[in-house]
Amino acid sequence: MIMYSEQIRQELQEKDIETGDQIKVNGKEGKLMPKPDTGDGKIINLKLDSGYNIGLEPEDIELVEKDGGSEQKDLEIEYDEDRPDILVLHTGGTIASRVSYEEGGVKPAFDPEDLVEMYPELASEVNIHSKVVAQMLSEDMEPEHWMEIAEMIDGVKDDYDGIIVGHGTDTMQYTGAALSLMLKGIDTGILLVGAQRSSDRPSTDASMNMYCGSKFLTETDFTGFGICMHSVTSDTECSILPPQKVRKMHTSRRDAFKPINSQEIGTVDYESGDIDYSGTEEKNYEKNTDVKSNIAVIKSRPGMKAEELEFVMENDYDGLVVEGTGLGHLPVNSFDDKTEHHDDILEKIGLIADEIPVVMASQCLNGRVDMNVYDAGVKIQNSGVVSAGDMHPELAYVKLAWSIANTDTVEEALELFSNDVNGEIGERSMIGG
Repeated sequence: MIMYSEQIRQELQEKDIETGDQIKVNGKEGKLMPKPDTGDGKIINLKLDSGYNIGLEPEDIELVEKDGGSEQKDLEIEYDEDRPDILVLHTGGTIASRVSYEEGGVKPAFDPEDLVEMYPELASEVNIHSKVVAQMLSEDMEPEHWMEIAEMIDGVKDDYDGIIVGHGTDTMQYTGAALSLMLKGIDTGILLVGAQRSSDRPSTDASMNMYCGSKFLTETDFTGFGICMHSVTSDTECSILPPQKVRKMHTSRRDAFKPINSQEIGTVDYESGDIDYSGTEEKNYEKNTDVKSNIAVIKSRPGMKAEELEFVMENDYDGLVVEGTGLGHLPVNSFDDKTEHHDDILEKIGLIADEIPVVMASQCLNGRVDMNVYDAGVKIQNSGVVSAGDMHPELAYVKLAWSIANTDTVEEALELFSNDVNGEIGERSMIGG
C-alpha cells in the first residue's frame, strides 16, 4: 500500500486493513486493491463483487472482513493413480491467470497448486500437471513461438492422457492451425483453451472451458488438436472446434469462436457431462515444426495503390497473402482516369509472384476462392497468384508460412500450400458458407 497517500496509509493501518480485505468505502463494499503505479494516491481502489474495479475518494473507510494475505496457502496436492493425468502448458492469456490482491489485478498461475485452487472441480477428476512455455499476451506471439510450443508438445506427448494449452484468445486460431500442420497425426489429445473473461469476474468462462476441455480429453478417444470454448453465451455447453478451420468472430462474447467452412468436432454439456463426439481417424505421425515468419499480408480494398505492393517487393518477404474481395479479387481493371493505376497493381502482383509464393484468400471467410468466374480473377490467376480455396486469411497465412519453410522452391511451396495436409482445405464448402 506504499503507493497510497500518507493519510490513507495511516488510516488503513489504524483500522488493521490490508490489501485483499473486504471493506466499505463511502458505503460501497469490495476488496481493497493496491494502488496502481499511476493515478491519484488519494483514491482508494476497490474490487466490487461484480468483478469490476472502482476508485473512490474516501470519506469513510470501514473493515468488513479480514482476508489480507489469504492467497498465501500451503496447498498440498494428492495425486491419485486412478485418475487420468492432464498437462497444462502455459503460454499466457487469462485462462491461466488468477486475481492477486497483493499485486493488483490478475497474475499468472503457473503452479499445479494455483490451478487446483482456481479449478477445484477439475482437480477432483484429474491429476493436474503444469509446464511453462511462455507467458505473454497472445497478440505478441511470433511464429517462432509456435515452433517452441510444438517442440514442447512433441517431447511430453506420451507422458499424459491429454494436454491443455492455455492460450490467449486473440491469436489462438493462428497457433492452433500451426500446431495441426506441425504435428500432423499426433496420437495424443491436445486442446487449446482460452477465456474471454478474466478469472476475477463472475462471468468468467475460464473454469468451464478448462473443465469441459479436460472432460473431453479424458472421456473420449480424441487425438490431434482442437480448440475448446463456449458454444453459446450461457454456461451450458462447450464446443470442440477444428483449430485449422476456426476463427474468433467477436471481441468479447464467450462464444466468440466459430467454425469456418467446417463443423464442430464435438460438444460437452457442462451440466449433464454428456459428450457428443463421433471419433477420430487414425493418422501417421509427421513432425515438421519449421515455419517462416516474414510473410506479408495485403488487404484488397477501394483506393488500393500499387505502392503498397512495391513495399513487399523491396523488403525481401518470403511470401504474400492477399485478402481479396469476393471470390478472390483485386482492383486490376482500368475503366477511366480514376482507375488507370489498377494496371500497375496487376503488373506489380505479377512481378511479386515471379519471385515468391503469392496466394489469394477471401475476406468473405465463408465460401471459397474461385478466380475463374470474373475477368479480374482470371487476370490475377494468370499473373501467378494461387487460390487458398476455402481457407480463411489467417489460416492461409499460417499454411503459407509453414509450406515455404518445408520446401525449397516457389513451385514446391505453392504445391504444398494447395494440397490438404490435415483438414485445412475442404473439398466442398459447408452449407451457409
